[in-house]
Amino acid sequence: MKRSFYDMLGVAHEADQATIDAAYTQVMARLNDAIKRGADDANMEAQLLRDGYQMLSDPAKRARYDAKMAADATGVKLMFFPDDKRAQKKLGIQSVVFALLATTFVGVVFWQMNRKINEVRADYETVVARKQADQNKPLVVNSPPPDQGGVTISETVRSEPLVKVAPDNAKQ
Repeated sequence: MKRSFYDMLGVAHEADQATIDAAYTQVMARLNDAIKRGADDANMEAQLLRDGYQMLSDPAKRARYDAKMAADATGVKLMFFPDDKRAQKKLGIQSVVFALLATTFVGVVFWQMNRKINEVRADYETVVARKQADQNKPLVVNSPPPDQGGVTISETVRSEPLVKVAPDNAKQ
């Protein structure tokens, strides 16, 4: 389990700056004794405590650290934007590159889908034209072949009515 800087110093999260200073002094004195005796872990812990003390001494850094700890406790992932100009510029460049890549990807997908839609539309128009042509062909009813003396009956589909109705003036 991760220990917080508060746990390492032995103070509460709500501790004021004077309490943190006093706890830091006590813990570092204890660690300096261990370092003098030759404990390897004491050097690493002392460096970690120095970093933690710098963070807890600065109110802005402490507020960020507290927010991160609270988010970790609840399972929420926070994203903090960088403070230095170089990191901000890098984040900006990465964002622009990501936007360009996303736009390119969407453009390629749109182009591919449009091409496929046009192919399907062309196939549909071909099928419709073929069906219309099939409807206008003569209809052959089963009958014996003409060389055997049979009669071929054929009918074409007409687009106009078979019976024409005369206008009202012609009835009189």
